[in-house]
Amino acid sequence: MKLTCPCEAVTLQISAEPIAQFWCHCADCQTVHGAAYVAESIYPATGVEIVSGETTNFALKKTPRISCAKCGTRLVVELAEIEMRAISGYLLKDAFKPSLHIHCSEAIAPVRDSLPHFANMPAAFGGDDRLMDW
Repeated sequence: MKLTCPCEAVTLQISAEPIAQFWCHCADCQTVHGAAYVAESIYPATGVEIVSGETTNFALKKTPRISCAKCGTRLVVELAEIEMRAISGYLLKDAFKPSLHIHCSEAIAPVRDSLPHFANMPAAFGGDDRLMDW
């Protein structure tokens, strides 16, 4: 699947199925995006390639993010330590099908929907499976 940023200056190629799609409520994502929570889709690192366009790199704390140099849209989060890349779920449009919320202990406000709301991370991602009691 090919994706572009909104200004179409950068093209991404995704050649793998997502490992997980979720809403992230961590303070880092809130600060970088200026939003209460953000859409993320995680893939094996080898399944995501930037095929054209000029990008910029930025890390607020330690997590590197790649954005379009022209419009500034955040495109990719580098998760090198676990050999994965996260793509902004907003780029996926109808293909973004989140199944959970993570880092809800840092949430600005409760989100009430039918998905599980993990205080930090599910056990499958190295967390403790603790859910928020909203």
